[in-house]
Amino acid sequence: MRILLLAGEGILPVLVKEEASCAFQVITVSCRLLRLHPRLFPEYLLERFSLNELAQVLAKERPHAVCCAGKVPKAYVFASGVTDISGTEFFATCQSLQDRDILGKFLEFFRKQRVQVLSPADFLKKWITREGVFCGPPPTEEEWHDIRYGFRIARFLADEEIGQTVVVRRGTVVALEGAEGTDETIRRGLALARGGVVVKVARSNQDFSIDVPTVGAETVRLLVEGGGRVLALESGRTLLVDREEIQELSKQSGVTILGITL
Repeated sequence: MRILLLAGEGILPVLVKEEASCAFQVITVSCRLLRLHPRLFPEYLLERFSLNELAQVLAKERPHAVCCAGKVPKAYVFASGVTDISGTEFFATCQSLQDRDILGKFLEFFRKQRVQVLSPADFLKKWITREGVFCGPPPTEEEWHDIRYGFRIARFLADEEIGQTVVVRRGTVVALEGAEGTDETIRRGLALARGGVVVKVARSNQDFSIDVPTVGAETVRLLVEGGGRVLALESGRTLLVDREEIQELSKQSGVTILGITL
């Protein structure tokens, strides 16, 4: 079975390729505009975001399935000169520029190409966040209060297609994620309130075929540098990668990483 891996930024495409390559032939395609992980070496690098070029790769390689993994910063959606005509037309036909509509249109593109779409989570089950404390001390009662409150706010935020991450300090929301992404939200929130709690969740109707909320060592490092105390992830519906590095960061700093279901 041949799989075409459509790779974005971060460690996720690397992990998917390593796991999928154990059983399948994996061909990777990405875009030169992205900051790819140094361990990722795509067979195809598109100059810009181009559906025409992607369709040509699909026609040449004739994969049985595609898998999309990694981040594409939302800033590219609003930038000029990053797409060709086919990419510009693609965004113009989206009902909105919310993730739900863009990803839905992307899935429609693959259906028209008669290619099955595999979720990256299919290859990353061992990185799914489990319920309970992963590393660090148990949260205090005050931190638990902020976690529960933050979870409710983050779920509302996610379901309204705004973001998936909140920063809370002593019952007060100090940062909500927008188009800037999780890491920038953490920087902004902890700059206002050191000692804050960060909560990240999935949407209630999250489509995991393309978009899987993921946290790695880089995000935890920002938490430590900003003086955050807790990172709470929705268990069973998010991925926690770079686990050995995260455990070491927790050991050195005392931050807590845990999975929750409320």
